[in-house]
Amino acid sequence: MRRAVDTVFRYLAILQCIPADPGRKTTARILAELRERDPEFNVNARTMQRDLEYLSGRFPITCETVGRTNHWYWIDSHAMTQLPAMTEHTAFALRLANEYLRPLMPPATLRLLESYFQHANRLLKGSTLGSWANRARIISRGPALAPPPVREDVQRAAYDALLNKRLLEINYRSRSQGRSRRVTLNPLGLVFRETVAYLVATAWNYPDVRHYALHRMSKARLLNQPARTPPGFRLASHIRDELRFSYPLTSEKIPLRVAVSLEVAEHLAERRVSGDQRVTRQIGDRVLVEASVADTQELRWWLLGFGDAVEVLSPASLREEFSEQARAMQAMYETESPS
Repeated sequence: MRRAVDTVFRYLAILQCIPADPGRKTTARILAELRERDPEFNVNARTMQRDLEYLSGRFPITCETVGRTNHWYWIDSHAMTQLPAMTEHTAFALRLANEYLRPLMPPATLRLLESYFQHANRLLKGSTLGSWANRARIISRGPALAPPPVREDVQRAAYDALLNKRLLEINYRSRSQGRSRRVTLNPLGLVFRETVAYLVATAWNYPDVRHYALHRMSKARLLNQPARTPPGFRLASHIRDELRFSYPLTSEKIPLRVAVSLEVAEHLAERRVSGDQRVTRQIGDRVLVEASVADTQELRWWLLGFGDAVEVLSPASLREEFSEQARAMQAMYETESPS
């Protein structure tokens, strides 16, 4: 019984090693991958050839013989998704991954998963989970901005460099400089902010970590040299603890005091801006909100988004910033609109 079970597991592992058309793998390559998966698969080349011939009579796999070497492949790529049989829950997870995680996946991974995505959609058609996928959505705030176009060769090279930990040479057009220059990057991570993809990296031998927008890259070339990661760097800490994508202006938190409308106060009661947030009811239609917050550019964008429903009281320096901006906007709107 044990031997029969081992044989079944070996057959399944062999089938998973075989690529879909137009991919090809030799018998020797499949044998090597099988041993890499599990050294306990104690088979030789002769046994492997017999296994492949046996499986080709029961599954849509075949081989192309070049000289004396057989190159195996799946005739029907969709049949691969049935091993083991895909459940509705697995299909549902694959549909969500295809819809929401597609930009995060390396191109090579996407190519391999396409047949799984297609099979998942067929499996969910008419099912309860299939209808659930049509009744739940994730949306973002603000107008739906179109993602900037990224060159396919740039995306492929950037993802490959990050995946294989190799240097990436690109032409980069800085928004401030307006012209391109050749840069060698050490890729450290990939971050999507709204619809813009950023490669987090260091340049040449410099230690400072910066963000490079993929749509500003051209002429990307993957180099053979390994990339270097700064000691102690963690992408999660770079985003969450250092707030680098919130664009910090100082490293210290500031004691924010704002007078807000009743509607904004209700909003902040449900979604607190910090753990020490305090809300005090005031006379009239304004409410005092106090909180310790990070001193970032994103904080300013967020506060400005409320318009006159929020008045910054302190710190005095932040109030003066908003006062100057309000005066500039007033001067702008007091002039006649250009035709």
